Amino acid sequence: MKVLHTADWHVGRTIRGRSRADEHRAVLAQLVAVARDADVDLVVVAGDQFDVQAPSPEAEQIVWQALTDLAEVAPVVTVAGNHDNGRRLEAVRGLLSANAIHAVGQVRRPEDGGVVRIEAADGTPANIGLLPFVHHRSAVRAVDLLDPDSGDAEYGAAYAGLYARFAAALTKAMPPDELNVLVGHVTCFGGTRGGGEREAHTIERYCVDGRAFPQQLDYVALGHLHVAQQVGSAPPVHYSGAPLMMDFGESDKPCSATIVELRPGRPAVVDTVGLDAGRPLRTLRGSLDQVMALETPADDPWLRILLTGTVPAGVADTVRDHLGEGVVDVRLDDRDTATGQPVGDRVGRPPQELFATFLAERQITDQRIGTLFADLLEEELAAEGGVEEVVDASA
Repeated sequence: MKVLHTADWHVGRTIRGRSRADEHRAVLAQLVAVARDADVDLVVVAGDQFDVQAPSPEAEQIVWQALTDLAEVAPVVTVAGNHDNGRRLEAVRGLLSANAIHAVGQVRRPEDGGVVRIEAADGTPANIGLLPFVHHRSAVRAVDLLDPDSGDAEYGAAYAGLYARFAAALTKAMPPDELNVLVGHVTCFGGTRGGGEREAHTIERYCVDGRAFPQQLDYVALGHLHVAQQVGSAPPVHYSGAPLMMDFGESDKPCSATIVELRPGRPAVVDTVGLDAGRPLRTLRGSLDQVMALETPADDPWLRILLTGTVPAGVADTVRDHLGEGVVDVRLDDRDTATGQPVGDRVGRPPQELFATFLAERQITDQRIGTLFADLLEEELAAEGGVEEVVDASA
């Protein structure tokens, strides 16, 4: 059986408020072409099809169309990730199943949709266990968090233990002489994070060990971490990688999906397939003069500009006018913003002095900003019957 393993689409994700819908359409169309070219027998989508639990109609149209297009190539199985709304996915299970899309939004018993049986083109059967994201609230109660005698080790053990029991229950009746696959959305110990996932759902207390998956599995297809990688070998546990760079923390991580060949009694053959239909994310660092000397990149990336040294007011518009609308973030480089001047106690200090300190800390030397602040403050105080004169913050 040949399987396309993908995850972490995050349809609906924006980049600093800019829509990425066209990118998602393009990269998911590329994913369909990969499935077709590889002539796969099964498509696995291991969670986080959406970026938020209340997606826009446009995001829903993109996801449902992509799943339908993939199902025209081969049967599709999918689970809810932490960004998805599990109950919302459950609500459309019937509609999806009519199109050869087997979706599970909540943990189900094997006989109630938790395990589906798929046959390859040559008749080889495979049992697919579907385990959606398990929230830590399922394992750790609020009262547990208030217990002074409990700590991270106890919380982690409770979560990992619950997840292992779910995995064991789904795979218990799978025949060891057939192909057996588990699809999940979870963080495994030792996995490399891509940079775009919520820290609250990837910290170690909510992790599982790659060795916790039952031995009769031929492959474990995971989503949640956005980098293609293997985190366990017995059974083989893999993340497919994400099809798009989600944020600038992932700008050095390749986008990918995974093709897996499974044969009874043989090790899985895993191949990572690069996806390049999305726009790259790139960070440029330097002084304003250095940035203004650059040419607009030919590959049309989203750009984050980190500036060193002093900058004038309106610098973001200046940079964007030069490098184009792909510039979505302009800020001072955190590595070069310290002035050595302590902030000190803010209590009792006049607003002019506080604002002047703020400008100095940000290395903003444009005196017009201080003058404007003084004028606005004077108007506000005069309207409230305050002082008649305000010291210029730029002095």
